[in-house]
Amino acid sequence: MAEELSSSRRLSRRRRANIDGQTQYVRVSMSEQERTRLYVLEEQTGRSPSEILVSAALYAKSAESLAERRALATEFMAARRYLAALSNNVNQLAKHANVTDEFPEEARVTLGRVRDIAERINGMVDGLAG
Repeated sequence: MAEELSSSRRLSRRRRANIDGQTQYVRVSMSEQERTRLYVLEEQTGRSPSEILVSAALYAKSAESLAERRALATEFMAARRYLAALSNNVNQLAKHANVTDEFPEEARVTLGRVRDIAERINGMVDGLAG
């Protein structure tokens, strides 16, 4: 089983994201069970073995592990996309209000969503502050 896993892994090797500075190599010894667990983590997270091990070694004591930072960045990007879509709606509603001198009910709903996303972003920023 280890041979099958090993040969299939060689064909689909992932590299760690760009590293600042010169690359340093470290050899790590582990049991077959530990390596199997590392394979499982690779599959679950889509991260390279180097990235998993470096994250565990360097960020384990801090509340800000590499995986947590990536999840937070993903959440910020999703909030940004949602806010951009909402801003388009707000612009359309403002144009309508300027042309017709009426404030449509959809505007109240959209502005409520803008407030919700702003609160979500504030919560994420508060989470960064600790």
